[in-house]
Amino acid sequence: MTHELYTQCVIACLIGNVLHVCFKILSLWRNHKKANLEFSFGSYFRDDKIPLMVDFLASFAVVYIIDEWLSFNEFIIGKIKSIFVFVGFTGSYVIMLLMSVSEKKFRAAIDHKTNIADQVTGNLEKPTPTK
Repeated sequence: MTHELYTQCVIACLIGNVLHVCFKILSLWRNHKKANLEFSFGSYFRDDKIPLMVDFLASFAVVYIIDEWLSFNEFIIGKIKSIFVFVGFTGSYVIMLLMSVSEKKFRAAIDHKTNIADQVTGNLEKPTPTK
């Protein structure tokens, strides 16, 4: 692979990362809106700065080592940018799934609101006896 192709692969991988992060932000924004919670881009980037940095660095690492894992033929070279957009998107998905703090904070806020609502309405579940 040439230096130009490496650069294009890194850019394609980063485009996949950014695309996934945009979908993640949109999803979190919708969930916060439905739950009547405040959402801000600043808090998202503060909460998930480590996973975002790992995601960014993983893009470079994948492009750097890919030629050790694949033997490139003309078909693959012709589709390499599409492949790396997919790799960036799916890699970002996995990293955010495992490391996202903002998603955990949202779930905790929903759990807290649900607990309060249960106490107000008296809908507390009684434990079922075990045999």
